[in-house]
Amino acid sequence: MSSSSFNAEEHKKMLRSYFNGQGFQRWASIYGDDKLSTVRNTVRQGHAVMMDRAFEWLQQLNLPQGATVLDAGCGTGLFSIRLAKAGYRVKAVDIASQMVEKSKADATKAGVAGNIDFEVNTIESVKGTYDAVVCFDVLIHYPAEGFRQAFGNLSNLTKGPVIFTYAPYNNILAFQHWLGGYFPKKERRTTIQMIRGEEMQKAMTENRMTVKNSEKVSFGFYHTMLMNTSRR
Repeated sequence: MSSSSFNAEEHKKMLRSYFNGQGFQRWASIYGDDKLSTVRNTVRQGHAVMMDRAFEWLQQLNLPQGATVLDAGCGTGLFSIRLAKAGYRVKAVDIASQMVEKSKADATKAGVAGNIDFEVNTIESVKGTYDAVVCFDVLIHYPAEGFRQAFGNLSNLTKGPVIFTYAPYNNILAFQHWLGGYFPKKERRTTIQMIRGEEMQKAMTENRMTVKNSEKVSFGFYHTMLMNTSRR
């Protein structure tokens, strides 16, 4: 899908349908304790490595006790629960109601549901003011134009950092995703939208953001770029 053909409402409809259906089953399994295939297990492990580093970056900011953090695209709530356990006040938002309900149930089991405000919403539409914003493995589903729109909203919700992941364009990664199309259907990932360097720079410039840290996380079939950005 090229940016010129991007339709925001159709894109939201597609994501909502996927993550309330097949996507929910797939990612709840990966983010949970189910026994996984070799391919999916590398995704689980890579995702865990990414979250560990993102949490380190957030802790290094020395935000005050009870600081508010928006987890935009919270999925099944792994990071939201981790944040709540660390004493942050969390807004956990996801486009899929099933994801939000799973997050709420797991937060209740963990005893931290009282520190989390759950909301079914899109990352383009969520509102509020937060000390920090995190958004993991969500913007990878947006082509360039949609990426800039979503990132623009997230960057306007905080005077602090926006820590997020995206998929930089890479020929090897593009080949892996092409190869993935031949896997058994149950092993395939959703289509990843890779962002070229000039498009990322455009998003940074438009929103007056600068990159403080970046780190590539690669583990088997999990590949992402973790970014720590803040207002100039």
